[in-house]
Amino acid sequence: AARELFELLVELDERERDERLAALADAALATRVRRLLAADRLPDAALGDPLAAAAAWLAEEKRDAGLPPDRRGERIGPWRILSPLGRGGMGEVFLAERADGAFERRVALKLLKRGLDSEEIVARFLAERRILARLDHPGIAQLVDGGLAPDGRPYFALELVEGESITNWCAARRASLEERLRLVLDVVAAVDFAHRNLVVHRDLKPSNILVTAAGQAKLLDRRQPAATQRVLLGRC
Repeated sequence: AARELFELLVELDERERDERLAALADAALATRVRRLLAADRLPDAALGDPLAAAAAWLAEEKRDAGLPPDRRGERIGPWRILSPLGRGGMGEVFLAERADGAFERRVALKLLKRGLDSEEIVARFLAERRILARLDHPGIAQLVDGGLAPDGRPYFALELVEGESITNWCAARRASLEERLRLVLDVVAAVDFAHRNLVVHRDLKPSNILVTAAGQAKLLDRRQPAATQRVLLGRC
């Protein structure tokens, strides 16, 4: 409940937030939401104890003994996991498909790792989701959905970009100078759009720039807000 309320209040001005929190009958819930809101405003250096977060993650990894559970078929919100796509320091990414019959679509579903669900880290993960939601550009992988998994961990679903890294695409097709320049201009346009929305990518490299079968260059999600220079903990 605290996380849902946090997402409702985080975009409001401080006065309206305080009024809504003061009206809550559940004082404990109000306190948790205030902590999440405070964590969302923290600079990068104040994320809490990174060693404690890393220790929790390593303990989880040790329990897994190098054999991650088979999560195929598991439901996360309206999505069904099909297979793993990648794992990183803070998140797991899965290939997933829509499972509620509303429509057919496959996505890259990013889920916060177990053991890293402190209020501060959750706030950062949710902040990344909000950033993705406002980056509506054909050259940037789009946010499709977001919510909470059954165990309370937040997730978000991104457009599944199927393609090759920009360097492999050019090499495989022996792309002409004109084709290469066109792709560079596509990337520059996407980066410019992100910058105008106060978001800095900070990890531009071939593996994070895919070219689709239609020849469209797409930036994958390695972003952070320029205004505060925070590192987004959902990076994989």
